[in-house]
Amino acid sequence: MKTETMSIGEFLSGDYKKKEYNRKNSKIINKVGTSITIPLILAKPVFAATPTAIPVGTTEYLGEKSLEILAHALDPLVDLMVALSFPISSVVVIGSCFFFMLGKSDRAWTGIQNGALGYVLIQIMPMLLKVLKEVGSAI
Repeated sequence: MKTETMSIGEFLSGDYKKKEYNRKNSKIINKVGTSITIPLILAKPVFAATPTAIPVGTTEYLGEKSLEILAHALDPLVDLMVALSFPISSVVVIGSCFFFMLGKSDRAWTGIQNGALGYVLIQIMPMLLKVLKEVGSAI
């Protein structure tokens, strides 16, 4: 059994493990690397495709990409709002119905209207965003 001495800093940093690991794995990597690369070098290509370049100006490409990124930046938030609109508006409408029981019908009707209007507006928000996107791309 071989005893090796090292400082506390070397032991705590763990560098001695990396050196031993690299020596062991370098032999394995060399064997595997050559056994894989030789058949790939000698193999004929299955198909040869020539790339075709589409002439697009840099500003046009960047403009389209930035518009696409901006158009879809709020999609997760919109999806979350659409998913939560029904449960939240249901709670608002049911809570407003309790105001009828307390004799405050004006406040009850206001709450029902606000809950229903909020639900409808949130449900049509994705359509409104698509219309705005189309208007923006037409300009």
